[in-house]
Amino acid sequence: MAAAGSVFGEEEIHLRDYYYVVMKRRRLIFTFLFSVVLLGVFFTFTEKVIYQASATLLIEKDNPNVLDFKEVLTFDASSTDYYQTQYQMLKGAGLIRNLIREEKLEDDPYLEGLVHGRLRSFLRKQPWVAGVLGRFLVPQKPEDVFAAHMLQIKPVRNSQLVAVTVLHPDNRRAASLANTLARLYIEQNLRNRYEISTQATELISGQIGVLKDKVAEADLKLQKYKEEHSLVSIPSLHEKDQFLQDAKLQLMKLQAREARIAKRYLPAHPKRIHLRSEIEGLDEKIKSEETRKIDIGSAAIQYDELEREAESARKVYRALLERSEQTHSEAKAQASNITVVDQAVPEPRPARPRPFLNMFMALVLGLLGGIFAAFLAEYLDPTIKIPDDVEKGLGLDLYGMIPKAGRSNAGSLQGEIFSRWNNVPNPAAEAIRALRTALVFKLRHLKGCHALLVTSPNPEEGKSTVALNLASAFQQNHFRTLLIDADLRRPRLHKALGEGCERGLSDVLEDSCDIVSAVRRNVAGLGFDFLPAGSRLDHPTELLGTEAAAKLFSALRQEYDMVIFDTSPYLAVADVAVLSEHADVGVIVARYHKTDKRHLKDVRRIFGEGNLKTFGIVMNLVEPRERHYYYHRYYYYGYGGDTPPQ
Repeated sequence: MAAAGSVFGEEEIHLRDYYYVVMKRRRLIFTFLFSVVLLGVFFTFTEKVIYQASATLLIEKDNPNVLDFKEVLTFDASSTDYYQTQYQMLKGAGLIRNLIREEKLEDDPYLEGLVHGRLRSFLRKQPWVAGVLGRFLVPQKPEDVFAAHMLQIKPVRNSQLVAVTVLHPDNRRAASLANTLARLYIEQNLRNRYEISTQATELISGQIGVLKDKVAEADLKLQKYKEEHSLVSIPSLHEKDQFLQDAKLQLMKLQAREARIAKRYLPAHPKRIHLRSEIEGLDEKIKSEETRKIDIGSAAIQYDELEREAESARKVYRALLERSEQTHSEAKAQASNITVVDQAVPEPRPARPRPFLNMFMALVLGLLGGIFAAFLAEYLDPTIKIPDDVEKGLGLDLYGMIPKAGRSNAGSLQGEIFSRWNNVPNPAAEAIRALRTALVFKLRHLKGCHALLVTSPNPEEGKSTVALNLASAFQQNHFRTLLIDADLRRPRLHKALGEGCERGLSDVLEDSCDIVSAVRRNVAGLGFDFLPAGSRLDHPTELLGTEAAAKLFSALRQEYDMVIFDTSPYLAVADVAVLSEHADVGVIVARYHKTDKRHLKDVRRIFGEGNLKTFGIVMNLVEPRERHYYYHRYYYYGYGGDTPPQ
């Protein structure tokens, strides 16, 4: 297909463009599809038959609850990684080593073949490979191979169930391995929990001994302090404060009484002397009690601190004693949080290969891959393929499309001799007539003789065949037509017409003969005249650019209604640029699926500077099967006649 966009505007892509690519590249698609299906069949019937067996486990979140002390044991079973940890433990190397040892898998042919590997074994036998890659060809560990190729852990969504699946060529062996692995996993879990309980018990026992010594030491300190301070009992600080308050209140009352009787009695009065004596005695007792309070308060504070330490040590000691007994009981009666829900049983149907699934996948992949390869090939193909490549991609006019004719009608110029099909319906003939009509409309505003220049970017693209057929078509439309073989380097028209090349254009330009003797009238009975190239020259470009050539072409235009120049490829030589000065319309022949689009990009620059009034592209040798895509836009395919030769 054409590119999605170009300098000439955005191109609209239709579904028929994709259909066209698929239909045109159907051979590639079918080849790719057939290859993939063939590979699928080969691998399906050469793949080893493998059975699978699954044991279903229930793994519950359960904390051991051995201790309440985080510094002794931390076990966060509510973590989101808990189950992932359990799945990885099921694939653990230690667990699988125990399985291999118990099931005697060291001599299992299937596991041994996976460990050594065919390719790895073959490479190790090659001396030059072993010398370079020897360290990378060491056999893998059996437990790693088993976990990677023979074991599958499949959690059941939204549940606490997990399926432990084992693959093996023997269905009974697969079931035995799955059940043994589940049992070993439960035993490992119990062993781990028992070891945790045992370690916790040992840790508690050690701390019990430390706390026992600490309690004894605290009691000893408390007793020693009581003996040092002769403390039989420690009165409460609240009682001591109440005594002082009462004594001070009594003192205040006595002092008030003394003040009252001082107004009535002299200081030497016995009542005043007695009252003063009571006041002094009470004051002395208060001061003594305050001093004693300070001493006893300091001793009480120290005593309370020692007593708290001893009581705290006793509480921790009692708690550890209780936990020690509980842990010891749990260690003896430990229960697992993992249960086997379903035992693995031998499956009668193999898990691999899956013929129907493999064939379906091969068909889908082959079809998608073939379509992708078709579009990739179309994208990488730089040649012209559809009209949009010319009209939208390059911004050039497309005059017509000429289909490829059957072999029975093929001429010596890789094309068709139109004039010989007058009575035979043929799509190529209709395409030539359509091209003739398009050129007549292009030249309708010009009076007198019309000159056509027929060229191509490269050789072998059919320009000479198109020029020959156009000459016959214009003659049938009652145009006096002259066909000039202006390809002085590699002339070919004379061979197709069965004429000689001894007298022609080059001879006329060099005055070796006159134009009358050089022109072949009614050549081969086709009704038009023909001027061959003539003798070979070393300087054709200079000869075509002379004044004599200009006079000759001007004279020929006076005699004929249509002059057709068959020129050299314009990318090879400069002859075309010289001859374009003497033509009105340029017809560039591009071969379907051969002419590179890059070779047509310079057409506007090469021919736009000459005297050409217009120029366009003719797509030649188009595959007849492309007619569905082109919708008969440029020609009708066999309308009104029999089916053309394929």
